[in-house]
Amino acid sequence: MLIRTLIVLLLGLAAGTASAADRPTLDWLIYDPATLKSYSVDTDAGDTARHVAVPNEDAVGAKRVMILIPSRSVEAYTLAVNTILQVFARRQVSARFDIWYYDKDEAVALEALQWSYDQPVDLIMSAGSSATTFLREHHSGHKIPAVTSASKDPVASGHLDSPAGSGTNIAYTSINVETGTLIAYLRRLIPDLSTIGLIYSENNESAILTQVNPLKAAAGEFGLNIVDITVHGRGSAEDELEVALPTAMDQIHRLDPTQQKSILLVTGSTTVYERIAQINGHAGRMPVISMLPDIVRAGEESALLSIGVNLTSALTLAAVYAVDVISGAAEPGNLPVGTVSPPDLAINFMIADRIGVKVPFSFLESSTFVYDIDGHQVVAFGQRVF
Repeated sequence: MLIRTLIVLLLGLAAGTASAADRPTLDWLIYDPATLKSYSVDTDAGDTARHVAVPNEDAVGAKRVMILIPSRSVEAYTLAVNTILQVFARRQVSARFDIWYYDKDEAVALEALQWSYDQPVDLIMSAGSSATTFLREHHSGHKIPAVTSASKDPVASGHLDSPAGSGTNIAYTSINVETGTLIAYLRRLIPDLSTIGLIYSENNESAILTQVNPLKAAAGEFGLNIVDITVHGRGSAEDELEVALPTAMDQIHRLDPTQQKSILLVTGSTTVYERIAQINGHAGRMPVISMLPDIVRAGEESALLSIGVNLTSALTLAAVYAVDVISGAAEPGNLPVGTVSPPDLAINFMIADRIGVKVPFSFLESSTFVYDIDGHQVVAFGQRVF
C-alpha cells in the first residue's frame, strides 16, 4: 500500500513538472523606462504565462485590460505592449493590464479568454494577426469589447466584408496600406509605371492575402503588369532568388525595354525582405520599393523607398481606439477599420543618387524616416535628427 502511494505521488509530481515545463513562459518581454515610470509590473504573477502591470497612481477603480500575445517576438510584442501602456498613461486612463502569452497553444488562449470572462475584464486586445484571428473565432459577439493591434488588413484577411466596421464587439485596426493609396504613391514616383516585379514568399499566407492578392486584383484597373518573383522557405530563399530574379528581370525587360517604367516591390514577407542586398544586386538601376519601413535603413543594404506603416504608428492608433472604447466614447462595432493615413514613408537618398531616381519633394515633406546621400539618418519619426 505504501509503495503504491509513493508511485502515485511520484507520477503526480512528474505530471505536474511536465505540465509546468509545457506552459508558455513570458520571460522575454522587456518593459522600457517610460512604461516603468507609469506602471508597476509583476512578472511573477503566479503564472509563467502572464504579467500584470498596475498603474503607479490612481490604481483604485482602474479599468482592466487583457492583452493576448500569440508567439515569442521580442521586438514586435515588446513594442506593442509598451506602446499600448504608454498611450493609456498619456491619455490619463487608469488601467490594469494582464498580459497573456499563449505561444500558439490554443488551449492556453482559451484559458486566457475564460479567465478574462471570470474577472471580468473591461477590454481585450489582440497583439498580432494570429491573435486577432483567434478573437474573431472565439470572442466575436461577447459582451466584453475587443480591439485588435499589429494585425494585417481584416478585409483582405477575410475577417470583415467592409472596412466600414464590424458591427460586433470587436474594433479592428490594420497595419496595411490600402492598395489604391500604394499605387498612387508609386505613380507619383514613377508617373508612367507599367510593370511591377512583386517579390514574396509563397509560404506567407498573410502577405499573400493582404498585399499580393489585392495588388493583383487592382492591376488591371490601373493598367499594371505584375511579374511574380517568389520563394518558398527561408533556408532556400537565396538560391531561389538567384534563379527567380534574373528570370523576372528578363520578363520585365520584354514588357518595358527601357526599364524606366518598372519597379521591384518587396512585400512584408520576412523570407524575402531580409534578402534586400541580394535583390539590389540584381535590380541594377531599377527602383526597389518596400511595403515595410524597416527595409529602408542606413547604407547600401536598403530599399530606395518604403510606402507602409511603421509599427509604432499602427500600435498608437490601436491604443487610441482602445481608450475610446473603454471610456465609452465609441462602440467597437461602429468604428471603421483603423488605418494610418497618410502612410509612413522612408527614403534613402544614397540609393536614389546611385540609381539616378528623383524623389518628389512632397515625399520628403511627409516622410517619417530619411537617410541622406551619405547614408546617415537625418529624420526619424518625422523629426529632424541632429
